[in-house]
Amino acid sequence: MEKIIESWRIFIAIPLPEAIKQALSQWTEKQKGALEFVKWVNPADYHITVQFLGDVPRNRIDAIKQRLAETAKGLNGFCLHAKEIGIFGRASNPRVLWAGLDGELDKLQSLQRSVAEANRDLGFLPEDRPYNPHITLARKYKEERKLGPEPLNANPPDFGEWAVDAIVVYRTRMGKTPMYEEVFRAPLTSGQTVSQ
Repeated sequence: MEKIIESWRIFIAIPLPEAIKQALSQWTEKQKGALEFVKWVNPADYHITVQFLGDVPRNRIDAIKQRLAETAKGLNGFCLHAKEIGIFGRASNPRVLWAGLDGELDKLQSLQRSVAEANRDLGFLPEDRPYNPHITLARKYKEERKLGPEPLNANPPDFGEWAVDAIVVYRTRMGKTPMYEEVFRAPLTSGQTVSQ
């Protein structure tokens, strides 16, 4: 009888500090009556995706952790600023409501390329589309009126700045709240790692 190997749905992301999560959560709470989205992201699940790896057999997770730790050692921390709001999809039917980023985006792009290149050696191919970093706030708009970036940014929100000091491997736990569980954290500019 063949043994079934359990898989985890895995992605690599930049975690957000509590102060930024709280600022995003306060803004979304104020919008819930005005903007009709089917699913609002739990504040504990806010993050910036670096690379989605998909369903990964558990026996391959240690190799991902090791590769991420090695990659993080060669990267310096940097600053990001969460501000403004945008959508993915048509204004008449947006798929995603997101918070945008500013700051040292060149360093974020470099980090993303480094992670994707390291994971390519493990058989995970990078996406064909350009990397578009953001923080997902809600999904599946369900109103009749169009939702464009102009009304969303009439009074552009500013959610704050922070220093990015780690990259994290997350596991998706469908049907759970919060949905994303930290599996491994690799600090930037340091050889220390923390397993959960």
